Amino acid sequence: MKYYTSLTEYNAGVDLHSRNLYLCLMDRAGKVLVHENIRGNDLDRLRQLIEPYHHDLTVTFESCFMGAWFADFCEDEGLAYVMAHAFYLRSIQGSKHKNDKRDSKELADCLRTNRIPPAYVCPRAIRPIRALLRRRMAFVRNRSKLLGFSMIDLMAHGLPTPQICSRSRTRWSAALRSAFDEPFQKAIAEANVTMVEHYNRQIDLMEQRLIRQASTEESLDFNLLRTISGVGEVLALTILYETIDVTRFPGVRDYVSYCRLAKGVEESGGKTLGTRGGKMGNPYLKWAFTEAACLAKRAHPAIAKYAGRLEKKKGAKKLVNAILAAKLARAAYFMLLHKTAFDPRRIAQEA
Repeated sequence: MKYYTSLTEYNAGVDLHSRNLYLCLMDRAGKVLVHENIRGNDLDRLRQLIEPYHHDLTVTFESCFMGAWFADFCEDEGLAYVMAHAFYLRSIQGSKHKNDKRDSKELADCLRTNRIPPAYVCPRAIRPIRALLRRRMAFVRNRSKLLGFSMIDLMAHGLPTPQICSRSRTRWSAALRSAFDEPFQKAIAEANVTMVEHYNRQIDLMEQRLIRQASTEESLDFNLLRTISGVGEVLALTILYETIDVTRFPGVRDYVSYCRLAKGVEESGGKTLGTRGGKMGNPYLKWAFTEAACLAKRAHPAIAKYAGRLEKKKGAKKLVNAILAAKLARAAYFMLLHKTAFDPRRIAQEA
């Protein structure tokens, strides 16, 4: 685990909330100079409190969905700041008594003694693009639920289920609308179809905007990722905007671990007790590379042949997909780092 090293004389911890923030500011010796609850997130009051120490001050706050705007505030004010990885702040999580006042003091103390595990702050320009991509994925999940409900309704009444085509759902919509005669059941079917059609339009608009952005601003990386067997536009977008900057990872192992494709090992007394850390990292990248692993076997014969050999050796298809996903993540890392196209022969090589 890596820790941030603070070099300033004054260090501040901020416990963020939607309606207030608690500030604790202390000097290098640990003397508390400011400890106040700022209601309404009054930034003018915050500026007033930190003004005497602004020249030699570092601020820390926990990583949360509200941390982005505060990171922007620190950047605009010219403050040195570090976003603390909330999962690794064991000293705060392990406290017997926990409240905003204690948390802000503990944050400041951790920063002063170089015990802050830093988290990555997504660049301000990339943040809305990534948010749009994630919202698109949420809409796709919601649409899938509606499609599932519609199929269940048909099966529950002993009716045939129409085939769903990913490109055109007009036949499916017409079949579902005409499937029921009972008024209330017909109303349910009509509501499901209407919502699915609305999701289709919104998802298409989102995809067009994201593809246009990637093709214009990140065309090289976007096109390189699309050379990976089985990776289309949506998977390439996910890998591109969830990775953001591949140079922020010290090595390929760090990147694969961030993609949730490498689990940690728990050992004690010379015995291996199991694995841990399977949910540490980015779930969107894990989904993207897992999907890519399944599609790569269909897209390239050499990878399919290699997967067949792995399946004979390992047995479980799920384990084979995990190995392929990790290999594709390693390939994507070096492709983005060295600006090279995908070579399926290197994936298909035996280790």
